[in-house]
Amino acid sequence: MLKTVVLLAAFMVNFLGGSLGYSAGIIHLGLLKKFPEFSSEVAWAGSLFTSVFCLAGPISSAVINTLSCRSALFIGSLLSFAGFLISSFAPRIEIILLCYGIVAGIGQSMVYSASVVVVGYYFHENPSVATGVVVSGTGVGVTVFPIFTEFLLTTYGIDGAFLLLSAVSLQSCVFIMCIRTHHLERRGGERSHTLSWRIKMIAEDVYGIFLNRAFCFLCISILCWSTSLNTSVLFLPQYYISTGSSQWQAAFLMSLYGIMNCLSRTITGLAASDPNVDGKILYMGSYFILGLCTSFLPLTGASFAGKIFYSIILGLYSSGVWSLLTTISVEIVGLKHMSTAFGIEMLTSGVGFLFGPIIGDSVKTQSRGYTHVFVISGVVRLVAVRYLHLSSSNLSLIEPHHVYTTRSRACGTPIHVPTLARAWIHATTFHASQTCCRPSSIWCLLCDGGSV
Repeated sequence: MLKTVVLLAAFMVNFLGGSLGYSAGIIHLGLLKKFPEFSSEVAWAGSLFTSVFCLAGPISSAVINTLSCRSALFIGSLLSFAGFLISSFAPRIEIILLCYGIVAGIGQSMVYSASVVVVGYYFHENPSVATGVVVSGTGVGVTVFPIFTEFLLTTYGIDGAFLLLSAVSLQSCVFIMCIRTHHLERRGGERSHTLSWRIKMIAEDVYGIFLNRAFCFLCISILCWSTSLNTSVLFLPQYYISTGSSQWQAAFLMSLYGIMNCLSRTITGLAASDPNVDGKILYMGSYFILGLCTSFLPLTGASFAGKIFYSIILGLYSSGVWSLLTTISVEIVGLKHMSTAFGIEMLTSGVGFLFGPIIGDSVKTQSRGYTHVFVISGVVRLVAVRYLHLSSSNLSLIEPHHVYTTRSRACGTPIHVPTLARAWIHATTFHASQTCCRPSSIWCLLCDGGSV
């Protein structure tokens, strides 16, 4: 029963506190009305908000590792609330850049990262379906918030919209109270008695992870698709309006994208839970199809039917990757290093989210249109497919099913360590508990006392 409560609470937290970034395109239009002479700074505001959501991944991981997922959720919710609240009273674009772009962005990042990681603890036997359900909360938010934000802008203006969005962010605290710290998370936290020890362990995690070539190729793939995705999402409402759609039609099309986004996350998570389905194949197939459709959008997107088609394709094939990342990451680096790996992946996608719109705006200015923006965006998605293929090739070369066996120095318990990367195995020190551990359990590696 507790697992179900945590799952539903994490879903609602993602809906209320982790999906506002997908309204950045609508907020962008509201900021342009308020600051028409600062179009470049307004573009930076939206870019910062969506990119800091991911760039703050390591900060979120550090808070999770140092405190707990529950604490990170509360801190993230309060930061989002404060960022939107101050932005509603901000008379200058520079204040909005700081509060909306950075403070609220960090808050969104903590909420999203902690909700995914805490579900990973509760459903570590089969995380795909659970992760799919949780991140589908973001999909529901993508469906609701573009139209809701457009309603707020029309009714109350950008200042009133920021004020009410701050209230929405704070509501996630109600559901965070339903999430308890998992005993596996507490066990990992009990071994870290000093700040220096925690920093040392995090540094060892990062060092070991980056010795894994498969993980490095995965990060390059994430960089490519995040650069393309944020460019598409941020410029799509403007593209729809420039080709004859009204602002309300643009908001409807983005909500349609959100509906497909929600379905994709859940369906992809269910598919990936099947042992006969390779999550990496789903990842590559999705972005191959989406890359082609994005490159051809300038040809098919002139009509309203073509816009509907692309919004559906964008939602279906761009969002499932969030359900697959946890499974792929655990396969590459192991469950013990999941939160650190997830933080690095979020940081990598944040770099793409930050520079994608800036590069896209430069291309749009030089070409005086959106054609080259979407063609290049589609090609970059195809490059992402290639690098995940390289990641899969390197993973298969390091015999992921082979197992090394060692013993705890403290109690002599056998510890079985999956060979996820030979270099990573030899470079990383594992710690086994001072009290008796369960044989063959990966959670023997969470405590201190012995080493491989």
